[in-house]
Amino acid sequence: MKQRFARYYRLLFSLGAMASFAVAVIYLLLTPEEAASVDGFQKVVLLYGHSVCWFLLCAACVLWAILKKNKWSEILAYTALAAYVAFAVVLLLEQ
Repeated sequence: MKQRFARYYRLLFSLGAMASFAVAVIYLLLTPEEAASVDGFQKVVLLYGHSVCWFLLCAACVLWAILKKNKWSEILAYTALAAYVAFAVVLLLEQ
């Protein structure tokens, strides 16, 4: 299995990048209902946090597809995780 993954990693991460980009665009168009009832930083996080997470994952996948595993792809992936955690926390606190 590892050999197949190593052989097709460019294709797999390219597909992951395209899927991440599509999800990010969808979440730019769909906003949570809770965003209407808050102001300031919370509103920004609710409106764009989920999309930012997926755009960062898209960028990480592109870097993995081009360069394999490197420092910048890991930084982007961890930043995406932080963005998602921030989005989830703000969303849960507003319910």
